[in-house]
Amino acid sequence: MSTRAPVGRPVPPPKRPRPRQAARDVVLSLLALGAFIVPLLLLLPQPGRLEQPPVDVDGTARGAAAQVDFAVPVPDAPAGWTPNAARLEPSGPDGLPTWVVGWVTPSDDYAGIRVTAGATERWVRDVVREGDLAGEQDVDGEAWELWSRAPERRSDAPFQALVRTDGDLTYAVIGTAGVPELSELAAAVQVAPTAEPPA
Repeated sequence: MSTRAPVGRPVPPPKRPRPRQAARDVVLSLLALGAFIVPLLLLLPQPGRLEQPPVDVDGTARGAAAQVDFAVPVPDAPAGWTPNAARLEPSGPDGLPTWVVGWVTPSDDYAGIRVTAGATERWVRDVVREGDLAGEQDVDGEAWELWSRAPERRSDAPFQALVRTDGDLTYAVIGTAGVPELSELAAAVQVAPTAEPPA
């Protein structure tokens, strides 16, 4: 006796989607995916929209004045300049305590100051980023050394610095701002009041 499996109906091959239906399905899938991703992207912080908290230059300078044995200048930056950094680097270039303040200028460049007592040649070379001495710049009757360093990439701005030693203190006004803006800051540094340590 032979056993045979019952013969059923043949299974028809699966229907192929028609080209229009396949395209419609792809579009619907992309829309569903976009409806999920777009709100997520809108919730992420945008780098250009992030606001930094205001920098308290005066308060930071008072704290720095209590930690170093030199006068910590607090220059009045020109109108429209926004401070973006203020700190004391206890071991700055060549291990020297260095007072640091930075600003964003109205031209959207960077300008900052570095101040220390008993600056060494290495401190100066570090602060001017191994730039070349390009001459002197007169700032309200005071001579400042002008240092310049070519940009590493064509898209970068050149780095420039004005450096002046007065007694034991060395001041460096540095940045990607042009010499006119750096000179404005240097003039403010020359007449800057100094911070008093907190009582």
